Amino acid sequence: MTKKWAIAVAIIAYFSLSSAAHSNPRASRQADELEIDRQIIERSPVLRRWLEKPPDLLEDIHNTPSFDKKFRIGITSRNNSLGLEAGFEDLFVGQSSWAVSGSYQTEFSGRESEIQANFRYYLLPLGSYWNISPIVGYRQFNQWERPQTSGLDVGLLGILVLSPHSSDLRLSHTFTSPNGNLEMSTTVLSTSYAITNNFRLGTKIEWRRSPLIYDSRVGFLLELAL
Repeated sequence: MTKKWAIAVAIIAYFSLSSAAHSNPRASRQADELEIDRQIIERSPVLRRWLEKPPDLLEDIHNTPSFDKKFRIGITSRNNSLGLEAGFEDLFVGQSSWAVSGSYQTEFSGRESEIQANFRYYLLPLGSYWNISPIVGYRQFNQWERPQTSGLDVGLLGILVLSPHSSDLRLSHTFTSPNGNLEMSTTVLSTSYAITNNFRLGTKIEWRRSPLIYDSRVGFLLELAL
């Protein structure tokens, strides 16, 4: 009886392995070449996919950003005056290195408001751990009982990716209405840190300089990776 059971088990095992091999012949050939156990191949969808169609890592590095496009909303503070900020960042145009960003900020007291939108073009491969981008856009800045500052907004942005799709550090400097009587420079240092797969905690500090103002603003933001 024991001998019959042993023969039956051997036959079942043989046909099971044969079926697995025939179900994915390319993966089986690759497994033979790499000396990988066929059972490991069959249990790993990712490995099967990589063996059937190896990824183009160089293309991924050039075209897949190491940082997220995101929507954000949060609280700002300037001279003990609280406000609200909402915006989006790095919405890429197709598969290009062009990205669109924009934001709106207002203080609850009505003393200040700002709206801005810009284009960015990342000069290095999007999958890099650091990148740099010129900024070209529009900014409108309003403060109570002061002339409005608005017009062309140009500058430069640098990104350091501390952990892909999890944490990054950004530093930018722009000029609004350059060469105008009310030219304003804005320096922004911001960070973003993942708390879940989709949500980030962000902080930012802004320094503004113009003939009319010389102050700073901080913000604490909740970000949704898109």
